[in-house]
Amino acid sequence: DDVNDMGVADWVIVALKSTSLDAAPDLVRPLLARHTRVLAIMNGMIDEDLVDMLENDGDADADAAMGESHHQHHHPAGVAAAPRKLTCCAAVYAGMALVCSNKLAPGRVDHSYAGKLTGALSASASEEWTMSGNQDAERQAFFDLWKDSKSIEHVYDEDLTRARWSKMCWNLPFNGISVAMGGITIDKVVGDPGLKRLAYTVIDETIAAANADLESKGADPSTYLGDTEKDAMMDLSCTMGPYKPSTMLDFTNRRPMEVKYLFRKPLDRANQLNCEVPHLETLVAQIEAFRHMYKLH
Repeated sequence: DDVNDMGVADWVIVALKSTSLDAAPDLVRPLLARHTRVLAIMNGMIDEDLVDMLENDGDADADAAMGESHHQHHHPAGVAAAPRKLTCCAAVYAGMALVCSNKLAPGRVDHSYAGKLTGALSASASEEWTMSGNQDAERQAFFDLWKDSKSIEHVYDEDLTRARWSKMCWNLPFNGISVAMGGITIDKVVGDPGLKRLAYTVIDETIAAANADLESKGADPSTYLGDTEKDAMMDLSCTMGPYKPSTMLDFTNRRPMEVKYLFRKPLDRANQLNCEVPHLETLVAQIEAFRHMYKLH
């Protein structure tokens, strides 16, 4: 169906690959009204760019051109970011899906293991959010959306930075090693002692970068990531069997890979924070080399 003929919606769920993020404005904006909420269930650090695209009719760099860039919301250590006020719709959320699902065909998805969807607010039009950072209404709206869904767990995190890095504690080591090894399943990663140690090391580096990012934004140290997240990601991986991560499937099928938002942006953020992540840097170099070698842009 043509989105221009669908009319406005209460909720719009965006489930694109980040390689197609530029298509989001044309697909989403015709469905928006002041009351509409958008949930982007996508991998990687896409949230600021998506909000900029929706706010600026598809141009993530429009603010920068006017000297008022929201595109990089990085700020001095200990200084929290000002809440982002939306004008295009009621709210935009990030969705972090920790589920083993592969698309088999149009309308057919194989959900083989696990089930958790975390929501976090990217930006809102509400005065409560912009004036005080209160997101009670946004949290309730997220849970109301899923009140009739019992198949997976739904969680809300009030810190988008924490929520994104938490998911990357799985994506960076396991998607990364799977691709860097030429396209292997997760059971092969956790079943090899050397690769399992490497996964642990990349999780440690991811947590270090996450906590440096949280610190730079004035987060309470009690909310930092740690052994709980590390153990949860490894325990999950050790029991999911021969799962094929999305980036590995894209690589082995020679499709565009989600490199920019899923790997490059987290690495660049770690480097900007002077956080040493040598093993992650090596994985990203290998993945980017595969992308250039096979032209998977």
